[in-house]
Amino acid sequence: MNRFTMFLCLFIFLMVTSSQANHEGRKVYIIYMGALSSSSHYVTIKRHHLSLLRSVTGESYTPSLIVANYGKSFDGFAAWLTEDESNKLSAMPAVVSVFPKLKLHTDVDMIKDGAIDSGVRSQNLAPL
Repeated sequence: MNRFTMFLCLFIFLMVTSSQANHEGRKVYIIYMGALSSSSHYVTIKRHHLSLLRSVTGESYTPSLIVANYGKSFDGFAAWLTEDESNKLSAMPAVVSVFPKLKLHTDVDMIKDGAIDSGVRSQNLAPL
């Protein structure tokens, strides 16, 4: 490997590792703020979410904590928060609810065996 390629690989590695946020002690929470108003603009909503996040974290740079903005379907966002920060957000008047993001677990064997299906089977259909 020549020196340029080695330098380039090292540079890319350092850029990737230094840009990753430190989320130790944090979990992803979903912050639900209710229905969107008809006059809401997505950019304004994102700024509002960042402002709320800054007020509870005390950090000046918080975009790395935001996982998703839901400003197109409802007013809300997902963010990396500590339990204390999630409690502070849930006490705010603009926030309807704050809850941890949950993962849906399924049993693949049950799906393969047909235990989980639509419930419609030919023997259950009545003639017209």
